[in-house]
Amino acid sequence: MKKIILLSVLIVFAASAFAQPKFRLNLYGSYVFDDGFSESNDANTYFNGQVKGGFQWGGGIEFVTNEYSSVEILYLHKSSTAPVDFRAGLTNPARHEDFDVGLNYIMLAGNGLKASSTGKVEGVGSLMAGVLISDVKAPSNGQSGSNTTFAWGGRLGATIWASSRIGIKLQAQILSSSKATGGDLYFSYYGPVVLSTYTTLWQFGLGGGLTFKLGK
Repeated sequence: MKKIILLSVLIVFAASAFAQPKFRLNLYGSYVFDDGFSESNDANTYFNGQVKGGFQWGGGIEFVTNEYSSVEILYLHKSSTAPVDFRAGLTNPARHEDFDVGLNYIMLAGNGLKASSTGKVEGVGSLMAGVLISDVKAPSNGQSGSNTTFAWGGRLGATIWASSRIGIKLQAQILSSSKATGGDLYFSYYGPVVLSTYTTLWQFGLGGGLTFKLGK
């Protein structure tokens, strides 16, 4: 339901954009690297895991406020697995599960722009803030859960303009969210929660995409 609402918002923005020459439609694709996480209370109460790397895709609508800055709303998604070893107290056995994970970022970005003297290359630096919606499923029993946390990030890159309307994006990006991994998001599938703490997720990616200038 949340994804449907998000897509509806993006469609409304896109429809408005075709009448506005300062709007851009951005499509993104990046490889995101592994990130490990762990937490423990004692030798019998712990979790150790890793969100595996993979392909992240997304899109955004960008409004260019002037030649040096822009504002963008964007959505980024990554499907992955998270192998986790954990134990929830002395009376519970140690367990392992390869969780299915869907990471959905909804972000607002402030972009700094710097065009070259020829206008063919445009440097881009961004600061982002928004939310991460983490969807987690345990394949062993079909149980699933969702967690929404504050997220932030940054990126550096450049846009190479292949024409007056179409550009190729190259960028490095970091996204992070506190309280994104661990806690009862995992352990509630197996009985009483003994360790309910969370750790911070870091997602570093390299990639790029395409950008299209909209409007007349």
